Amino acid sequence: MSRKIFISIAGYRDPLLKTTILEAYNNATHKDNLVFAIVDQSPANEVFKPTDYHFNSQIKYLRLDPSYARGCCFARNLAQSLWAGEEFYFQCDSHTLFDERWDEIFIHAYDQLSEWHQYPVITGYPRGFEAVGNDITNLKKQLDLTGLMTLIADEEHAFKGDTDMYVGTKAHIIDKHEPVHGFMLSANCLFTTGRICEDVPYDPFIYFSGEEHSLALRLWTHGYNIFHIPVYPVYHHYGRDYRTTAWGDQQIEEARPIKWWQYDIKSKERLHKIVTGQDVGVYGLGTVRTLEQYIKYCDINYHKRTITDKSKWGHGIFDLDWRKPVKI
Repeated sequence: MSRKIFISIAGYRDPLLKTTILEAYNNATHKDNLVFAIVDQSPANEVFKPTDYHFNSQIKYLRLDPSYARGCCFARNLAQSLWAGEEFYFQCDSHTLFDERWDEIFIHAYDQLSEWHQYPVITGYPRGFEAVGNDITNLKKQLDLTGLMTLIADEEHAFKGDTDMYVGTKAHIIDKHEPVHGFMLSANCLFTTGRICEDVPYDPFIYFSGEEHSLALRLWTHGYNIFHIPVYPVYHHYGRDYRTTAWGDQQIEEARPIKWWQYDIKSKERLHKIVTGQDVGVYGLGTVRTLEQYIKYCDINYHKRTITDKSKWGHGIFDLDWRKPVKI
């Protein structure tokens, strides 16, 4: 049976985009089952050309002039619009490296979780890699990792100011060797069913901040189950020295009809509506579980704008039996 993987990649003037695509293709076991959905926010003179690759029939490509870029969530929403019923969905950034057999590893973990749970979501911060001397032709992977990488709420970036509803995400390594339940997610490494494109489509009105925790909340209330696994077969470049960003691209910023900070203001207003359960149509919370159940599950309280040790360290969550559904 053909088990195709829809690979969503959003990039902004990223010279590592080509490397990411080649790494994914060359290191996959079942190369013919890969479908790339690429949204490249780059000027015409920097454009990626699918026709340069012999597997170009597996590449769906959209270019958006960076002067009209509206943030990563807008680009990921465009990428999801290219989904054509593929069984699996994998989302990563345009600066990602891959282990051999990465596709088999993710599918095996998904199948293992699916024996016990409907719609598992495998997510976490991948190990890093660096461009040695800022040279993107000399990439070095971080191979050593002791323990299991989980995601927790970042106390230093949670509910700051009088009205801000943003909750940051950070990595937390624990001494586990099997999957664990989670409550936060990573947008740069997310593997789940392709149904996500219909069930929980990316909200194009979130600019950047709030992307991960609002999506985690939406997925969870739609009945999706978040998990972290012992090893993620991908690597992420966490630095930005070798590339520009949508909010740091001064030359492009001058040509933008709407500035990035204007989108950011609207985005924060949007985030407030989502995490407090207000009606924002298909981009709102689900009906399988409630906001109050999520608050009880992980102690991220969007009404009181507080977090506790449970959400800061995963106490009582990461010790749950991964084979059993969460009971609230």
